Formats: sequence, structure tokens, C-alpha cells
Amino acid sequence: MMISSEPRGSEQRTAVRFDTHLPIRIDGARGVAHNISNTGIYFETEAPQSPGQLVNVLVEYQAQGRKRQLQCEGQVLRVIREDGRVGVAARLLTPFFA
Repeated sequence: MMISSEPRGSEQRTAVRFDTHLPIRIDGARGVAHNISNTGIYFETEAPQSPGQLVNVLVEYQAQGRKRQLQCEGQVLRVIREDGRVGVAARLLTPFFA
């Protein structure tokens, strides 16, 4: 797992981001999280998303041989549509990590 805290473009990161490739569900639709921090998430999905929209995100992962889940609510900040996929940057309203 890579850790990235470098700003992208003019955007300043307020939390360390962890690069990942974890399956997620966004309001029941499937997706893949590409990076997660305490304050945000970037994921791809085929489900339509809109800036300002509130989303419920459920991250699925394996730990100690068991399937685990993290759940939070987020607000969509940016949507990037490319090749039938939707890339979404969302600010977490409830953090994954304390």
C-alpha cells in the first residue's frame, strides 16, 4: 500500500491518502476505491454521480481471514466521466478512521 500526501494540481491535501484497490458499494452500486484518507475517498463506479450529492460508501476488505466492512457518508466533490466509468472524489462527512 502506497502513501501519498502530494498535492494534485492546485489542490492541497489535508490528510495522508492511502492508495488502494478495494471493492466498495455506493448506495448499493458496485465500485472500486483507488485511494482513501480520513477525510476523503476517490473511487470509480458505473453508477451516475453528481457534485453535491450525498453518498453512502461501504468499503469491503479482508483482515485476519475475515471479511470486514467500513461504512461512511460522503459528499461528492468532483465527477470525471471517461470510457463508461465514473471517477468520483468525495469528502467524508463521517470518517473511516478515528
